[in-house]
Amino acid sequence: MTVRRLLPLFPLPNVLLLPETDLPLHVFEPRYQAMLSDVLAGERLLGIQLLNPAGLPDDAGRPAVFEVGCAGEVVEHESLEDGRSNILLRGTFRYRIAGEPDTRTPYRVAEVVPLPIRPLPAAAGGRSRRDLRRTLAKSVERLADSVGRAHSRSLPPELSDEGFVNEALSRLGLDAEEGYRVLVMDRLEERYDWALAHIAGVQKRLDFLAPFRRPELDSRWN
Repeated sequence: MTVRRLLPLFPLPNVLLLPETDLPLHVFEPRYQAMLSDVLAGERLLGIQLLNPAGLPDDAGRPAVFEVGCAGEVVEHESLEDGRSNILLRGTFRYRIAGEPDTRTPYRVAEVVPLPIRPLPAAAGGRSRRDLRRTLAKSVERLADSVGRAHSRSLPPELSDEGFVNEALSRLGLDAEEGYRVLVMDRLEERYDWALAHIAGVQKRLDFLAPFRRPELDSRWN
């Protein structure tokens, strides 16, 4: 039986969250201050939902959102003046919106269905789960070296297979369209293949431009 649950929504433009990655946010609007207060008093979970610029507002005038989102747990909270807050979210699970019931809260609440992820196969096309993780880790290391970000070379080995690829992708600064494409992928093998291809494309551009860089300039600004 599919388990549904209610989740406060934080709709945002151009912002995505992936499971097992972190997202810092500054909360200042009164309705989201109220939401945060309720979240902190409860399960400390809220849904990060990407606004859909091509969609139409619903009957209540609320802006359109994409149907898949990611729940985030408030793992750090700093209260500021006038009720504002800085928070750090940790992605927990993906979900699909089943509906938005009428509530008396000033913020949106959705009934959501958690989305399972299809794990990496033991072996696929001659590649094992271990091979995919190793190849991705080496790609991230090389890319980090190319842009002068040594602190971003290593992916935490304790992450799950999903968290491992999500963390790699979160470091790339994906735009909203790319990030949502990743978020809706239900097969981890597809997500790994996409990540490896994307990183290879970035690396190819960096390698092409390398001879034209002035050595006294930080490569991150090329």
